[in-house]
Amino acid sequence: MVKIITPYKTYQKILVFLLPFASVGFAYLFSLFVFRYITLPSCYLYELTGIYCPGCGCTRSVFALIHGDVLLSLRQNPLVISSLIVLCILYIEFVFRAFGKKLRTFIHSKYFWWTAFVIVMIYAVLRNIFPVLAPIEFA
Repeated sequence: MVKIITPYKTYQKILVFLLPFASVGFAYLFSLFVFRYITLPSCYLYELTGIYCPGCGCTRSVFALIHGDVLLSLRQNPLVISSLIVLCILYIEFVFRAFGKKLRTFIHSKYFWWTAFVIVMIYAVLRNIFPVLAPIEFA
């Protein structure tokens, strides 16, 4: 049985295109509030063991990215930029679906997710061995 994808209505297509701009604007306003008035906790794994987890530095990476410093964001934690690239590819699929076209990328493959998992685990080990991969501590 073939499932026919019906195109979205005009107002739904407009919402599809406005979604990333609204998301970025909301994230920026939210970050202004969070980074100014709320103290975020440090990584509990690092506090207890001194070992960097794969997510250590993500908050500082997002902070650097919001302020336009892509290189510092990559230095803090490259997983944030990688995740944004995956989200952009998923958004492109969403736009195609809104116009009635079917597009399936490599992201839906189990091999992609297993490869990504292995890369993240290798990165987690290497960032504890080589200090250049560890996130930069701010004073």
